[in-house]
Amino acid sequence: MSSLRTGPVAPGIAFITGGARGLGNAIAVSFAKEGSKGIALVDILDEKAFQTGKEAVEQHGCKCITIHADVTKEDDVERAIAETVEEFGRIDYAANFAGIVGPVGMSWDLSLDAWKKVIDVNLVGVWVCVKHQLKQMIKQSSIDVEQGRVPQQGSIVSAASVNSILSGAGTSGYTASKHGVVGITKAAALEGRTHNVRVNCVSPGFLLTELLKPAMAEGVLREEVWKGYEARQGRQATFNEVGDVVVLLSTPRMSLVNGHNLVIDGGFTVNENST
Repeated sequence: MSSLRTGPVAPGIAFITGGARGLGNAIAVSFAKEGSKGIALVDILDEKAFQTGKEAVEQHGCKCITIHADVTKEDDVERAIAETVEEFGRIDYAANFAGIVGPVGMSWDLSLDAWKKVIDVNLVGVWVCVKHQLKQMIKQSSIDVEQGRVPQQGSIVSAASVNSILSGAGTSGYTASKHGVVGITKAAALEGRTHNVRVNCVSPGFLLTELLKPAMAEGVLREEVWKGYEARQGRQATFNEVGDVVVLLSTPRMSLVNGHNLVIDGGFTVNENST
């Protein structure tokens, strides 16, 4: 086991859902920049999105594969993990960032099917991924760790949100799903730790993702409201800031961090003021 800190921060294999674009792709790029040998981008988007996302990763010298899969379908998730292991031999870091925001609306206006859709993607999808990531990780050997550190057979980081702590009118499905991700994380962390697998989640603040742009264009999310969120956050956040946190949280240097919801929001959730 190496005791040096001169090599890559994250030299293993990363498996990233929602990885074709946006925040998921930024996380993949962060892994590539920190020396990951291989990355699997898992998403439901089209080939054009995959190609763009793959190129962003590969320009940092990392081998990248793309896998079309729906995280709400267990067979798809099993296949995606199997294809990754077939290509790279193992999965050292998993980042579960496939998700949706809406539909947004008052509870009395939402249909059950619309509400369930958010739960299926954001909550059920995370649980299915965590389930099969754990199954793979507990049967593989540890990645190299510093002398004196406990082994790490795998690390899982899932996407929660500041909505796992706070909420807003019209976000009952999204808020419920993100609270649920924290619950899954806590339980899975206790299940995984006896097998040297850590499970955590992160709660990013306000990032203008591709998923939010239609809502802003349609007036569902008003620009002045968004600017208010960013003001309370302190400034506009960038995808790579979140990506770098996910990478560091995934590495054995964070060996005692398990079952934690790490907030990445510039101080939004501790700010009682609007600015």
